[in-house]
Amino acid sequence: MSGPNFERMSRDDVLAWFDRADDISPVIATMDAAPEPVRRAAGDGPMMLASIRLPVATVEQLDALAELDGVRRSDIVREALAAYLRDRTSPVGRDEAERALDVLRRVVAGRGGAQVEAA
Repeated sequence: MSGPNFERMSRDDVLAWFDRADDISPVIATMDAAPEPVRRAAGDGPMMLASIRLPVATVEQLDALAELDGVRRSDIVREALAAYLRDRTSPVGRDEAERALDVLRRVVAGRGGAQVEAA
């Protein structure tokens, strides 16, 4: 008796097969061990699938970097997005805020012709 062909089964079919199976030991006996320990995905919370379209050249570069670093393409994308979100949402430091305020004062003074008082 041959086992199920998981490659040709949908996710739901695979889950249903495991739910119905009385003994899965023959299937487990045919499995090979993973070449290295499976790493936990980045982040501790639940994950959501987000499908995006990327240029072929970008995906090729991602794959090359992933192979070089020994990680998955998704790991690189998650890390890059997390860094982008940190940069975009991190609080502005006092020095940076004062520089921006100084620039705004000069712009307003230049447009109105009057000097804006420092706060």
